[in-house]
This record gives sequence, C-alpha cells and structure tokens, in this order.
Amino acid sequence: MAPVPVRQGRMLAVAILAAAMVACALAEDENGTRIVESTLASSWQSTGEWTLEEDLRLSGPPGGFFGIVGALTTDFRDNIFVLDGMAQQIHVFAPDGAYLRTVGGKGEGPGEFRMATALAIGPGDSLWVTDPMTRRYSVFGPNGGFARRLTCGINGEANGQRCSLTVDGSYLEWATRFPNEERTGDLSDIDLLHFHPVRVSTGTDKQDTLPRLEFTPEMADMPSMGMRRPVWIAPALRRAFDCRGSLWFAQSGEYRLYKRTLEGDTTVITALVDARPADVNETDRDEIRRVFDGRPDVLADQLRALPEKKPIIEAMFVDGADHLFVIPETSRVEPGTAIDVFGEDGTFVGRMPVPETVTLTWDWAAHATPEYLLFAGADDAGTPYVTRLRIRR
Repeated sequence: MAPVPVRQGRMLAVAILAAAMVACALAEDENGTRIVESTLASSWQSTGEWTLEEDLRLSGPPGGFFGIVGALTTDFRDNIFVLDGMAQQIHVFAPDGAYLRTVGGKGEGPGEFRMATALAIGPGDSLWVTDPMTRRYSVFGPNGGFARRLTCGINGEANGQRCSLTVDGSYLEWATRFPNEERTGDLSDIDLLHFHPVRVSTGTDKQDTLPRLEFTPEMADMPSMGMRRPVWIAPALRRAFDCRGSLWFAQSGEYRLYKRTLEGDTTVITALVDARPADVNETDRDEIRRVFDGRPDVLADQLRALPEKKPIIEAMFVDGADHLFVIPETSRVEPGTAIDVFGEDGTFVGRMPVPETVTLTWDWAAHATPEYLLFAGADDAGTPYVTRLRIRR
C-alpha cells in the first residue's frame, strides 16, 4: 500500500478529529459539571475494541444446582462467591471453577441467614453478608469461618455492590423512604421515593445518612385495588456506588447518567443521545397476563396503565477500576444482548455484544472486575447458572 502524503495525512487526521467531536460533545455548566453527549459512532475511538468471551459456567455445588442466584462477588484471589437465595447458602469456587466450600445456611444462629441478599468483600478477603430479615451483617474470614456480626439498622434495600466496602473500611448501603406516606399515614401515598446512601462504620455500628436521591415513580389509579399503584414496566432509579467516593444514577426512562459525590455534588452528566427506547409489545403484555392470571380486574387495570415505551436502562454497575457498565434495551438492542461501557469522566467507550450462547438474567445478580464480568444466567429450561465473561481488549 502506498504511503499517504503528509498533506493528505493531516487532512485525514483533521477529518477524524471532526467526526469524533460530532460523535462526542463535551461542555461544562456554570457549576463545573462535566456534560458529555455521545452517539454510538463514538464507540472505541479512545481505545481498541473490547469483546466478551465466556470462559466459565457454573451450574451449582457438587451434586446439585443453584436455586436462585441472588448475589455474586469475587475476592482478591478471583475466587467466585455465589449466594443461592433459596438455600440461603454461599457457594465458593476457585477461578478455574473448582468447588471450594459452602458457607452459611438457613437459620438465625451465628453464620446463618433468614434472607441474605447481598455480598461484599472486605479487607483481607473477609466476606460480608447482609441479612435484612435478621437486621445484621455477618462477617466471615477468608477461609469461610464465621468471624463476627454487626447490627444492621437500615430500613430499605440491601443490595451489596462492587464498591459497597470503601477504602476507609465503611460499608455503603441504600435506605429507602416514602416521605409522603410517612407524613400522611396513607399506605397508597407512595408516589415519591427518597433513596439515601448510608455509610455504616464497620467497627462501631455508627451510621451516617448522606444526601438523598429523589425519584417519582409512574403511578396510575387501580380501581381493582382501591388505590394508586406503580405502573408495570415503568422507569426506575438505577444506582451504583463507584470506588472513589461517588455514585452513578439514572432514571431508566432516558439514556442519561449522572455522577455525584456522596456529599451531593453532581460532577458528570453523560448521555447517549441517539439511543431510543423500545416499544411495549405483545410479549410484555403476555408476561403481565401470566403474573396476574386469576385476577382479571387487576390485570385490566395494569394493561390499561401500560406506557407506550419501555425503560431504556435495565441495569448499571461498576468494575472498581473507573468504568461504568450499562445494560440497555433500545429500539435496536434486545435486553441482555449488549453492554455499554463508560469511563469515569462520562466518556462513552463503546458497546460490547454479549455472546449469543449466553442468556443473562442480570436482574438477579451481576458483578464486574477490570478483567471479567459475572452474571446470573438461565438455560432454555430456566435452570440458573453463573457465567464469567472475559473482557478481550
């Protein structure tokens, strides 16, 4: 191939730079918040393309299967921890998939759980398990021995994330409040939600409530229930702590992501401006018919209240190394078939297709590291499994 003349090479570079600027617009508002607007055309402009390859699949402990994969995490040796929500046991596997041990079980004694929902790895590869039913955290040593427990004083959701345990030894959780219901005493007055990040001292049980996120769910009158209730297939507030004292959040009805410090200052707003939400279709209606089978009055209310469009963001999570991952559902992308990658500054890095042999059920569990992603999946018969998707750069 003949070399490109210098003048032509410069013109080509200018053209590429201009295209990149069109694909990714940057600005700052008066408060110093970084504003990033990207399109899919900006995929992989800042780095080589990433792809995903399944290199491990786990179906359960020896002689058995997972019931419900409730949570996933890994330690600093890349051992894999799988919380079986049905058995209330945590199965531990080596990086090559070899079974190592099982921790916990149903009960209320030391090292047992009633409804464990979240896992996190702390200093020295200690394992933290959140059990909101017993209102406690159970801590296990690196080899699975029960070490201690702490009181959980949070009333809300317990969904341990990649960065739940911070570098200063605190544990981050979300407390959920319905301020209108608290004020009026009306159990149907739930059309305003406050999500409070809560920082728990792992040494003293001290808990600090941090500046809240506010969300207004989509509600509709439900005559069959005599009250207003949330709409099925309506937007939700997606949230993920990062590992540097900030959090990401998004109202899932639009592809716009916000990064905010735990103290409440918004630092980044990034959007994928050419992503369009998918239409609610007959498959969605059939799912609602299945859920409310036997309650035709409630079914009629739910079908009547359905929105025209589906949420565009299904899930979001971080890898602990400055990347945010988003699972989209758009007019062109089926849910669970692609994963979008953003940098810590809001730059859209690119979109990775999920291998066709993998069916993700990310609403159950997901975990990310800089080298790979862990997901709950299900085979054609609905049997759950855990898949490890290696990131190839």
